[in-house]
Amino acid sequence: MTVKKVYSVDTSALLDGLERYYPQVAFPALWDKVDGLVAEGRFFVSEEVWEEARVHDAATKLWLEGHPKDSIVVPTDVSIAAEVQEILGAYPKLVANMKGRNRADAFVIAVARKIGGVVVTGEGSDGNENRPKIPFICINSQIECIRFIDIIRLEGWKF
Repeated sequence: MTVKKVYSVDTSALLDGLERYYPQVAFPALWDKVDGLVAEGRFFVSEEVWEEARVHDAATKLWLEGHPKDSIVVPTDVSIAAEVQEILGAYPKLVANMKGRNRADAFVIAVARKIGGVVVTGEGSDGNENRPKIPFICINSQIECIRFIDIIRLEGWKF
């Protein structure tokens, strides 16, 4: 039996999917499949991503708010907070000089750790110790990290 993957999704991946590359109006079948992942309990965002993503574009806000919050959001509880603290302890520059941007990054990784999931991000893999990005931290933490398009491939969806 194949183990089905569970996804912790970053704001940048939602923006890639809903606004940049695969808008729901043009790719309704894709978003029906993503909705299926939500219904199966396999597609999650952190509370911080929920808040961050809803301020960008109407498409992202509408899609998120089209789901019961408790079906898609992993709340920031003590275990998530402890994971975030550990991540920021190891990578303090993750939040340095970001002027409020990317505040959800550590939470995306913490949720993936908690649920045993895969991180989905739109960030590039050009991060380093001085400017850590989600993929860099995932590689160093041995957490699978993919882009939105990779969900389609991993799930074997055909359109």
